[in-house]
This record gives sequence, C-alpha cells and structure tokens, in this order.
Amino acid sequence: MKKSKLILLLVLLMLIGLYFVLRTNRPQEKLARVFDLDTLSINRIEIYDAQDTLKMVKQNNIWKLIYPVNWEADSLKIRDLFREVITAKYAKTPMGTGKEAIEKFHQKDEEALHIIVSDGKKSIHTLFSNLDNPYDYFRYAGSDKIYQLKAKVTNNYNTDLSNWRSPHIVSHKEEELLKIEVTHPKNKYTLTRNGLQWTFQDAHNEFKIHPANRAMLKILNILESLNTYIFVDNAQAEYAEKFKNPYCTVKLYLTGNRTQELKFIEHTQGYYLMMVDNDPSVLFVVVWDTVFRFTRHPDIFKMQEFG
Repeated sequence: MKKSKLILLLVLLMLIGLYFVLRTNRPQEKLARVFDLDTLSINRIEIYDAQDTLKMVKQNNIWKLIYPVNWEADSLKIRDLFREVITAKYAKTPMGTGKEAIEKFHQKDEEALHIIVSDGKKSIHTLFSNLDNPYDYFRYAGSDKIYQLKAKVTNNYNTDLSNWRSPHIVSHKEEELLKIEVTHPKNKYTLTRNGLQWTFQDAHNEFKIHPANRAMLKILNILESLNTYIFVDNAQAEYAEKFKNPYCTVKLYLTGNRTQELKFIEHTQGYYLMMVDNDPSVLFVVVWDTVFRFTRHPDIFKMQEFG
C-alpha cells in the first residue's frame, strides 16, 4: 500500500474514533419523573378542567370513582395513565418560562387540564395543554416553567366520564349461576342448573338443554361479560313509567344466597336501556342482541348442535 493511502486511512480511522469519543462523552439531557411519588403508595387522583371534575381513590388495590359518580374505574385506563403520565419522564430543560410562556402554551389555570396525584402525604399538581402538536406541554402549579411530555395527555386523559368508568356491568361465571328467571312479552321461563346440566321450564315445556345448545351458551356468555360504555345518569323521572312495565326482566339466583335483577326497556332503534337491581340512578345502554338472547322461542333451546 502506498504511503499516501496509508496516511489517509490512518486519518480516517482517527476521525471515526474521535466521532465515537465525542458522541459517547456528549452531555446527556437530564430527565425527571413527572410525579416523583412511589407508585404503590399513590391512592388518590383528581382530574379537572373548566367544565368537569373527576375524583378517584384506591381502595383494597382497586381504583374507584368517587365523584361525580360512585363507580369502579376502568382498570385499563388507569394502567395507561400510570404508564404514559404518572411514571413518565420529561426533559428538565424548559420550553419557555414566564407569563408570556404560560399564555403561549395555553397554560392558564382556566385553559389547562389539571391532574393532581397524591400518596396521602404528598400531592403533586400539574397542568397540561396541547397546541395540536404530537405531544403535550405541562407545568407544575405555582410555577411558570413550561416542559414537554411525550404523550397526548389532554386528549387521552381528560374529564370525559365515559372514558374512566369500568364497562363491566354483569360478570358471573356459570358455576355462580343457580337459576335464571326470564319474563318477556311472549313467555315466562326458568333455566335451572344442576351441576353442568341446565333445564328449561315454562308453562308448557320442561326439558334438559343439550350442553352444546347455542342459545344457552349465548346467555351464559353475556352473563359472564355484559359490558357497556354508555351510561345514563339521573334520568329516573324520564324512564320511570316504562320501567314499571319493562320489555324483559331477567332475575339471576346466584351462589352465596345472592340475587341480581336486570330490567330492559326499549330505547332507540337497536338499543335498550337496562336497570340493575331497581336502581334508577344509573341506567345502561345495551345493544338489541343482548335482550334478544333472553327472548328466544323454547324450541331454540331444544336444538342440540352449536351451529
């Protein structure tokens, strides 16, 4: 190899080595947790904006809404909140400071989404805003330093109650069900379980249901996981008369000397309103198929094939 080429090769290798040394030793931007709290000790979360307020507490390791309704919180939503916001880290270099920055980033108290997280001893109050950017901006209450968090907080974790309520309304495994009483305009019948065997009985029929009967399996499936994301709160007066004579009533007799009653009335096309245990304070919107499962003709329960 010629001497000139060897020199060029050595220079090239030196430059490559210098590049990696500088890259390795370059100063790293400091990151910090948005909420510097022990996640296992966090037991209260409050989210509010100019329109609404949500309050949640952790009781026996379960997150529950306590305002504006008493309801179990959606566990998946809580999980995402912890992962994307509460345990997230941000660069400690401010995007802006001072009164002008607060105005520029829409960080005034009345504009922002407030999230307060507490462990019972310490509370951290943050304000989030978004300017139609991929990520949100935030500051701590009482501070004029604006930071950026790589998450869409105001879009995904706002005060829309329907996003925070657990959708689970009825959840009973087959072994918990002892008897199911159904009343609808065309019939009144009972489904009774003895071990793995279900029996159908009404005024004119009594027979054992085949284990693979599709109608029976569809009833068991919906009772194991009857969910909704559409709630109607405090509409007692509007629907009181209809619920006096419901379209369909399903009463469940459960192990542990428990019962649960479901009443359905027609709502809008393709949907019904459901009341649980005669509590009118909150009603649930369910699809037509939910009610149809309980209103099948007795002959459908006699079929032996699944399909």
